[in-house]
Amino acid sequence: MLKFLTFFYLLLGDNVWARSIKATADRLGSEAKTIGLSISIIGLAVAMGKQDAGAKITQALLGCLVIVMSSNIAGFIKGVA
Repeated sequence: MLKFLTFFYLLLGDNVWARSIKATADRLGSEAKTIGLSISIIGLAVAMGKQDAGAKITQALLGCLVIVMSSNIAGFIKGVA
């Protein structure tokens, strides 16, 4: 058992874990963007059936815009900071 743990300790150093976590976070971010865009489009379709459709559609369109531009917004904030 000790040899097994030593093998993993030497094989999977801190740099390997960091790259793996970053790749996982990037993948999760892209999936979250896809899911968010899908939900915002469903919200846009639901907003069309409401009585106060003008305000609801405007809010849904702004939500779609923010989700589509999320990577650019994050890049801008990283550039400012």
